[in-house]
Amino acid sequence: MNTASASVTSTLPLNLWQQFRLVAMRTIYFGVGVVIFVLAGIVAIEGQWLETGALVSVALAFILTGVVYRNELAPQWINFLFICALGTLVSVSMKTSGMMGVYWMYPVLAMVFFMFDRTIFVLVIMLIYALFAAVMYNFLPFDYAWRIALSMLVLIGVGAVFLIMMSYMQRNLSKLYATDPLTGFYRREYVADMMQRELDRAQRQQHPVSAMLLDLDSFKNVNDKFGYMFGDEVLRETASRIARVCRKNDVMVRYGGAEFLVVFPNTSVKEAAELTGQMLDNLRHEPFAVKSMMTTVTASAGVAQWRANQTWGQWLENADAAKDKAKSQGRNRLRIAQ
Repeated sequence: MNTASASVTSTLPLNLWQQFRLVAMRTIYFGVGVVIFVLAGIVAIEGQWLETGALVSVALAFILTGVVYRNELAPQWINFLFICALGTLVSVSMKTSGMMGVYWMYPVLAMVFFMFDRTIFVLVIMLIYALFAAVMYNFLPFDYAWRIALSMLVLIGVGAVFLIMMSYMQRNLSKLYATDPLTGFYRREYVADMMQRELDRAQRQQHPVSAMLLDLDSFKNVNDKFGYMFGDEVLRETASRIARVCRKNDVMVRYGGAEFLVVFPNTSVKEAAELTGQMLDNLRHEPFAVKSMMTTVTASAGVAQWRANQTWGQWLENADAAKDKAKSQGRNRLRIAQ
């Protein structure tokens, strides 16, 4: 059975972690810029004009980036340059101010968790940790240096756990957002993305791909006779019986009220028709029962194989036309698109 999975996550409009990162990065860019401006003012009062110029340049770079990338995440290379600049400033501060410079390490380490994607996060956090550890062991007493290095590792560990928890939460939210709560199948809103993805894969791999539309016959009569709660159980059980036949890579969608779509990757129309026939048999031969109520429900289905130069919409229309033909010819049957 293949219900909603991580493969569709990338198409979802809902990504709380990315939205959270965007807000955090805007705050970091402007916040760091303001703090460095203040430090530049303090250094200017002391008459250190070269250092003042360097600090003002870094502050302006942060603020300008915050303005330019206020609605999207900045490229990773920009953030890497910023981390290098901040790492250099903190290292110079530890060299000149000793223990007073240590306090600036922790916010810099915390920024790394928001500035980089998971693909390069580990590399950057290890590089900045190695830099700070080397500076501490060179310019701070050893008794302080090893304790501070250990506390930095604790901070990195806590941050890593936070990222793992956010990733787990995002996966669960994505799955919840993408799936129909009654059946566990994908929502209809994702049909275009999923069918186009399967179509592209079929073109790339030169493999067949088929689609099936199945609609329960006279489902309105079931709701009218037994009530909507019984009808919901019929839909849930129908989905379960469909999933029982589907393979691991088949994609299942609740297409409408009592209508279901299944996309069969790497499957000819003949194979798809055989699988669909098993689904129809599972429906017609096994009565639906809830407590003392029982009824038999049949379905009509249409199957179509994607053809070269067809859009996913035309492909789906062929399956729909075959299903309508099955309905018009007496229901409780399967028809294959010509």
